[in-house]
Amino acid sequence: MKNIHLDYFDVIQVRKADGRLEPFDRSKVVRTALHLGLDPEEAEAVAEEVSKSIYDGIPTSKILSLIHELARKSRPELEHIGDLREAISRMRSKPDFEEYIRLVLKAIGYLVEPGRVLEGRCVGHEIDGIAFMGDEVLVVEVKHHVNPHTYTGLDTVLQLWATLEDLREGYRLGLHHYAFTSAILACNTKISLHAERYARCKGIKYMGWKYPRAFALGDIVAKYKLYPITMLRFLSEEQVASLGNQGIVTLAQLSKYDPDELARLINAEKTFAEKLLEAAAVVVTRSTR
Repeated sequence: MKNIHLDYFDVIQVRKADGRLEPFDRSKVVRTALHLGLDPEEAEAVAEEVSKSIYDGIPTSKILSLIHELARKSRPELEHIGDLREAISRMRSKPDFEEYIRLVLKAIGYLVEPGRVLEGRCVGHEIDGIAFMGDEVLVVEVKHHVNPHTYTGLDTVLQLWATLEDLREGYRLGLHHYAFTSAILACNTKISLHAERYARCKGIKYMGWKYPRAFALGDIVAKYKLYPITMLRFLSEEQVASLGNQGIVTLAQLSKYDPDELARLINAEKTFAEKLLEAAAVVVTRSTR
């Protein structure tokens, strides 16, 4: 009977936000539960319950809601913690997401300088950062979408390639001192097929939400515990902005503050700051197990 159960759910189709159908993937449920701070055993239990509740054509949004519901039953303290992908989409594009990507690149071994304006041969270019590793010197382009289900398209990669080429010519003319070898595009969504093909053709690196497999933003965030402060759903936009203005964009950074300091930063009561720190610890501490 067990094999029949698994075979049945192997053919269940789920409906994504863009209307496309794809086979139900149990591992995605486990991964989402782990991102919420459940331990592996709890995440597997959630996945088992979800597998019993789905039906052909179920929207992925309903699956996500079910995961959250089951996770809160297992751990009531998760009530105020949101989905990782949605949380990243709620970040401010500038400066928060740009700083966040710089932290992501640093976590995987890059030395990263902040954004600036550099002169190309034709025009000046405002770039989001400069990343170094070994012989690599990369222009960093950060693309943030409020809708996490949209695509980063070919036009973004074309513009990045044009920027890179103009900056290379600017370097040869002595207009700046960065000998760029290539560029990297980092975004919080999927990358369109045409954009991906063009990037590979031109040797541009790219980091999308779940691919390339060894360079996916979601996986890097989980591996290095770079969970954004926007996972705490009871933080207001003003409080997120206050923290972001101080360069605080991850729960790990937030956790370094004591309640009194944090309360002053976000202009809140100490009890609220304590609640924030407790919720942050649920994700940061549980996710390290």
